This record gives sequence, C-alpha cells and structure tokens, in this order.
Amino acid sequence: MSNIIKLSDIDIDKIRLVEKSLIGLRECYPGFRKWFNEKIIPNIRKNRDVFLSYNSDGFTGAMILKNTDFEKKVCTLFVKDKYRYNKLGSDLLRIASEELETYKLPITVSSEAIENFINSDNFNFYTEDIKDDFYKKGMKEYFGYIMFHNPDNILKKR
Repeated sequence: MSNIIKLSDIDIDKIRLVEKSLIGLRECYPGFRKWFNEKIIPNIRKNRDVFLSYNSDGFTGAMILKNTDFEKKVCTLFVKDKYRYNKLGSDLLRIASEELETYKLPITVSSEAIENFINSDNFNFYTEDIKDDFYKKGMKEYFGYIMFHNPDNILKKR
C-alpha cells in the first residue's frame, strides 16, 4: 500500500523527487521541466497542489492539481507501471475530488496514455475534444474529464 502526502513549498527534496520521477513525461510534453519549475514550484500552496505517493520501495506516483477560482483541473496524474490497477490512481483521484471540491475532474490525456484511462474500470473518462499536435507534433491530446464518486475522505484516513 502506498502513502500519499500533500507537499508544501518547504518540502524541496520531495518536490525535486516528484520532478525527477516525472521527467519521462517530457516524451509527451516537451517543456515539462520548464513548466514544473516556472508554474508549479512557485505556486505550491497558492494555486497548485502536488501530491507524492510512496511506499517502502520509494516513489509510486504523483498528482499535480491546478486550483484557482477560474480553473480546477488535474494537471498531472502518474502511477508507476508496477503500481497500476491496485487502486492508487483511484486514491489520488479521490483526493483530487476533495481538493477541487468537484466530482467532475477536468484532465487532458496524451494519446500514449489514453488507454490507461478508457480501459480502466475505476475511471469514468469522458472525451470532450481531441486535438492534434497540441503539446507535441504527431501526438493527440484528449480533453475531457473524469467523473469520480467520492464516498469518503481519504486524507483524513491517512
């Protein structure tokens, strides 16, 4: 089982662990490092929330949320392959639902990751639009949302 913690702006080592662990997303999202350093880190506890998931083996996943008065969305949802299909993604989405105070969680998903969402029994992903070359030439980006029922408060349990 993984532990999930919400990071604060003073958790620099853990923030860098998340960045390092997500660096592979550059394949789908060129400019990931710049976005993380210029948009995420300076805005933690303001309008960005970063969650780290880990167990005794180390990093298992992460989630980044945008939470403003004008936009509430899941920016990044990542679970290492080894820990997929064991409810970790659902636990992270439950937290997103609580933090964003909605069951309708906007998210965009690359064509490389879309199968993880549309084939999941735990996610109800709805596509509203598909854009070619949005983040990377030759790749589609699926714009939509996940409808997530939130029956309990996972943060209070941990």
